Amino acid sequence: MKSPLRFLGAFFLGSLACSAGFAPLAFAASSAKQIWTAKLPGEAKWHKLTELGTLLVGTDDAIVSFDPDTGKQLWTHAEYKKTNPRNAVDVLGTPLLICNTYDGMMNSKVTFTAIDYFTGEQRWATPQLLGQYLDTIPVPAKNLVIFVVQTYDGADPGIYLNAHDLETGAQKWSTKFAKRGGIPLHIADNSGRWIPTMDLSGYHEPVFNGDEMYLGYLGVHCVDLTSGAVKWGVEFPAGAKGLKKTYAPLRLDGERIYGGGGGSVYAIDRKSGATIWKSDRISEFAGLFKARDNAIVAQLEIVGGKIFSRYGGNFSNGKTAALKEPLGVVVLDPTDGKALYHFDQAKEGITNLVVVPASNLVVFADGANVYEIDTAAATPTEAFKLPIEFKKKMGAGSVAKIGLGALGGVSGLVKAGISANKVLLDVPVAASFANGRVVVQGKQHLLGFDPQTKTSNWSLFYAAPSDAFANVAMFAVTALAAVGGNAQVATSGFGSSGYSNGISTIHSNIDSLNSYTEKAAKRAGGVKTSEKYSYILTKVEKDIGIVGVNLASGETDRQLVLKEKDPDYSVDEDANRIFHFAGKDSVIAYQF
Repeated sequence: MKSPLRFLGAFFLGSLACSAGFAPLAFAASSAKQIWTAKLPGEAKWHKLTELGTLLVGTDDAIVSFDPDTGKQLWTHAEYKKTNPRNAVDVLGTPLLICNTYDGMMNSKVTFTAIDYFTGEQRWATPQLLGQYLDTIPVPAKNLVIFVVQTYDGADPGIYLNAHDLETGAQKWSTKFAKRGGIPLHIADNSGRWIPTMDLSGYHEPVFNGDEMYLGYLGVHCVDLTSGAVKWGVEFPAGAKGLKKTYAPLRLDGERIYGGGGGSVYAIDRKSGATIWKSDRISEFAGLFKARDNAIVAQLEIVGGKIFSRYGGNFSNGKTAALKEPLGVVVLDPTDGKALYHFDQAKEGITNLVVVPASNLVVFADGANVYEIDTAAATPTEAFKLPIEFKKKMGAGSVAKIGLGALGGVSGLVKAGISANKVLLDVPVAASFANGRVVVQGKQHLLGFDPQTKTSNWSLFYAAPSDAFANVAMFAVTALAAVGGNAQVATSGFGSSGYSNGISTIHSNIDSLNSYTEKAAKRAGGVKTSEKYSYILTKVEKDIGIVGVNLASGETDRQLVLKEKDPDYSVDEDANRIFHFAGKDSVIAYQF
């Protein structure tokens, strides 16, 4: 079953980018129609859509579920308090929501439960344990869910992997993975201000292959899913302490698995754990002593039999985002890890690498150009470079219409007290492949690039409403999470055939799924979120709102006035619907 990508919050809070033939808000855009409204039991702290379409909202005091078509409240569970999306994980291919409750001093008593996210009925609950909750890893292909916990009691405290049967909740095995404090933790999403919650949100998701799970917490470790045994481990440092996602997502390729950290790429034998090679530092930058740890290996991709490695980019510590240099791309020979191609001229930022399907092309962008690399030959070459520029410059009248006034356009924004965030404000930060073209996304602009014709189909610009300036520093956390293929924030690579093919093995064991098969098939049949629309916070009808850019055509053909200084909203592209969390304590659903 295909799992559609979901927006998990405001797509580009505080602004975005874009407009070729720029006539702000003079377009013929359809307005969304309000279809229902519902009151929340408290302020919305997080929200998301499950795989089968129900809307989950977490407040400080409960998790609430709504029917997205009617707004009917399906259920409320008040025992789940002060949660974030990691405390409510829906399992691919099932109607199960895996949650955990907290109790005791410093939330030190944890109980895990599984509920049917349509009915709210509890399926099972584990015995309470004394420890710190760190992560939930569903493994539907093996009818398992694995809880990562740091225990305090017992004869051998430490960080454990506890595997439970998805259907019954019975514990199947428990394995000590590291000593207590053995994995560096990061600030959890939606963490409290005074007593921060720490978890494993700073790491990419595991990769699965048959009976094996590969964890990237400390480098690469292979865990046997049948017994829980740690078969082998290769440890290497993360790219930066305190920042999230500074180990590259793991990539499987035949009998090898590739990982990246500490400025180098590692090729590891998948079966034995032997290190086949470790690359030289992928950046040749050797500045001050504090920079000698070298580049952050942010992304790995296998293209044309070669290993593409991007280094540097925007990273979050859980509260703010920052651009970390040096920036560049290195292509490595899989035989020995030697560099075949090196791009180290990135200006002011760099996006993720986009692999163009059915070709040996890789596309990325920096603050000046879109680059296309051809990997078909033995030595990769730069096939094309397209300057990033808007088709039509903004005039004084346009500036006034979108509320920048005396600030003086984009350059004025930099002068308006946020010059330290200039790089985050102006340059592309992410890219994705949609409808035969690469869409480069930034804070104020979008650009469609056709990799076959080597041309820009369209480019767009919208300015952020001045009221949203406070959100500039957080854009990488909220915006990039919605972009497919971005290795800094969102991707993991469940990508093995064993994972995909095994999902159906538990369907027969969960009866309630059968009644929702038709609905699930309809939702899964749609295109991915990032292939349809980008929603941008800007000025709409002299107020704050969002506009929808059709990524296939570059046309701005949707708009919605929200009338809030800092609006919070979620998008369901399969249903052409927007959920606005008005005043944080109500949900208003709109239909396009």
